[in-house]
Amino acid sequence: MMKQGIIVYLLGGGELPEGFEPGTYYQGLSHLTGPMEVVVSQPGILELDDAWHFLLARGCEPIHLLVTQAEQDRLNPLYPLVRLTGVARVAADPSGAYENGRVLH
Repeated sequence: MMKQGIIVYLLGGGELPEGFEPGTYYQGLSHLTGPMEVVVSQPGILELDDAWHFLLARGCEPIHLLVTQAEQDRLNPLYPLVRLTGVARVAADPSGAYENGRVLH
């Protein structure tokens, strides 16, 4: 079984609360398990693509992205949770359809 990864992209230079537990601060993450990588949008800090490669190297799939701002007691999501990887292409179907019936453009 593959581990799931989560990248929490913090805008505005915030920091995660100490002892951060994903499901505690944002209920949409409570179903995810596995390692979590935090990306802070500041120069010289781990960037989104580096976090994604880090999770891939750890065997994580799917990998999810949450763009958020940190508040005192929770995360304030700015957009819905996005799955970055984990949608398998149906090789025999040249139309671009994926196993779950969605087409990604």
